Amino acid sequence: MAEQKKLGYFSTAALIISKVIGTGIFAKPSVVYANCGGKGVSLGIWVACGLMSLAGLIIYVELGIALPFSGGEVIYVDEAYPRPKYLAVIVISLLFVFLTHWAGNCITFAKLVLQAFDPGNPNPNYHLQKFVALVMLTCVCAIHMFSRKMGIALNNFLAIYKVSLVSFIIIIGFAAMAGAKRNGVIDQAGGDSGYGLRNLSAAEFAKTEKKSMQEYASAILGVLWAYTGWENANYVLSEVKRPPGKESRVFKVSAFASIGILTVLYVLANIAYFTVLSDDELLDEGDIIAAKFFVKVFGETWFSERALKIMIALSIMGNFISSTYSVARVKQEIAKLRILPFSEFWARQSHYDTPSGALLLHWLVAAIFILATPSNHDDEAYNLVTDLFVYGQTWMFIVVSLGVLSLHHQSFRGWKPALFKYPVLVTIIAIYVPLNVFILVLSWWPATKEEEKKKAIPSIATPSVATGIIFFGLIYWVVFAKVLPALGYEVSSAPDELVDGSRIVTYKRHKTGFAKRADEWWKERFGGGRERRKEEFLG
Repeated sequence: MAEQKKLGYFSTAALIISKVIGTGIFAKPSVVYANCGGKGVSLGIWVACGLMSLAGLIIYVELGIALPFSGGEVIYVDEAYPRPKYLAVIVISLLFVFLTHWAGNCITFAKLVLQAFDPGNPNPNYHLQKFVALVMLTCVCAIHMFSRKMGIALNNFLAIYKVSLVSFIIIIGFAAMAGAKRNGVIDQAGGDSGYGLRNLSAAEFAKTEKKSMQEYASAILGVLWAYTGWENANYVLSEVKRPPGKESRVFKVSAFASIGILTVLYVLANIAYFTVLSDDELLDEGDIIAAKFFVKVFGETWFSERALKIMIALSIMGNFISSTYSVARVKQEIAKLRILPFSEFWARQSHYDTPSGALLLHWLVAAIFILATPSNHDDEAYNLVTDLFVYGQTWMFIVVSLGVLSLHHQSFRGWKPALFKYPVLVTIIAIYVPLNVFILVLSWWPATKEEEKKKAIPSIATPSVATGIIFFGLIYWVVFAKVLPALGYEVSSAPDELVDGSRIVTYKRHKTGFAKRADEWWKERFGGGRERRKEEFLG
C-alpha cells in the first residue's frame, strides 16, 4: 500500500477511540455500580481497569514495534510459539473468529433505534430488533467492502462525535456540581440539596454494600468491556504510516494518547453520572444510565426520549464501523494461514483493495450470533455476549503477554524492548498476567442461589462457552496438525517482508502419500469423463 494512503496520527487514534467508545460508557456504569455495591469501589474499578488497559497497551506496543504487520494476536502467537506447530495460533484464531463479532452491539443499536420511534415501549419486538441489527451489520460490511476511504472517513467523523458526546455528559456533570438544574429536580427527601455535590460527599463514596465474588467479576468484566479496543491499531499496522527513521512514532503516539484521553473521559463521565443521579436511580432497571441521566437533566422531552437514543445508537454504529475495519484484516490473516475451511475464499482481496472474503466471514459469524441470541428484555443477553468476548480476549492477552518472554528467549532477531528495559517490561507482564488470571477465576466463581434464581441465563454460561471454544480449538489442532498430515495433507509457508514494513506470507496446501494417491485416483476415475463431456459440449 502506498505510504500516502496509510493511516496518520488522527486516523490511527480515531480507530482506537471509535472502537473503545461504543455502548460501554453509556450503559455499563449503572451495571458496575449495582454489582460492586458503592460509588467509591465503582470509580476505583474504572481507574484500575484504565491502568490495566495501559499495561496491556505497553505490551502490545512493544510487539507492534517488533512485528509491524497487520494481524495482532494471530501474528504474535505465530512468532512466539513455534512449537507445537499451529497449536497456539489455531486456538487464538478460533477465539478471534467466533468471539470478535460485536453482535451484542448490533442488537443494542437496533433496540435503541426502535425505542426512539416508540418511547413508550422499553422492550421492542425482538424479531424486529434482530432484523434492524442485521440491516446495520450488512450496511457496515458493505461500506468496508466497496470503499476503504469511505470507511475511514466515517470512522474519523464518528470518533469526533463520540468524544464530543461524552464531553457533553461531563460538562453537564460539572454544571450540576455548581448547582445548575432544571425546575422539579428534587431528592428523595423532597428538598433540592440531594442533587449535585452532595452525591459526591465522602459519606456517599464510603457507603459500600457487600457483594458476591461473582458480582464483582461481572463489574470488572463490564468495565473491561468498556475499555475494549485499545489494541485496535495493532490489527492494521501494515496500514499505519511509518515515516523514515521514526517508523513506529505514529503508532506509539496515537495509541498512548488515545488510552490517556479515554481513561480521563471515562472517570469524569462516571463522576457526572454520580453527581446527577441518586442511588435508587442508578440501580433502577430499564433505560440505560445515559438515558436516565438526560431525563433527570432535561426532563421527559423529545430529546431525552427520542434524540438521545439515536445519538447513542450512532456511537454504537461508530464502534462497529471501527471494529469491522480492523478485525476483518485480522480474519484475512487467519485465512491466509490456511487453517480454516475454504481459507482461499476468506482470504480474497477485492479489486477495491478491501478484504472482501474476511468481511463476508465476519458478517456470517455476527449474523449467526444475532439470530441465536435470546431475548434481552433485561439486557441479560447483551451482557452475556459482551462478557463472553471479554473472557475470550482475556485468554488472548495472557497468551500474547507470555509470548513476549518466549520471543526474548528465542533471541528473536536480536529483539530488545523499545519502550522500557527488559526487566521493567517483565515486571509489567508479571503484574498484568496474574490480574487477567484473577479475572478468569472470578468468572467461574459461583453465584448465590438467590442471584441465580433472578437470572434467565446461568452465570456459568460465559466461561463455559468460551472454554468450550478453547477445547474445540485443541481438537481442531489435533485434526489439522496431526491427522491430516498423516493422511498427506500439509501446509507450507513462505514469508516475505516488503520495503514498507508490511509482510506477505504465501501459504500453500500440498498433497503427499495417501492424499496424493487418492487425488490421482479421483482424477483418473472421474476427471477424464468430465473432460470428455466438456469437449463434446464445445465441439
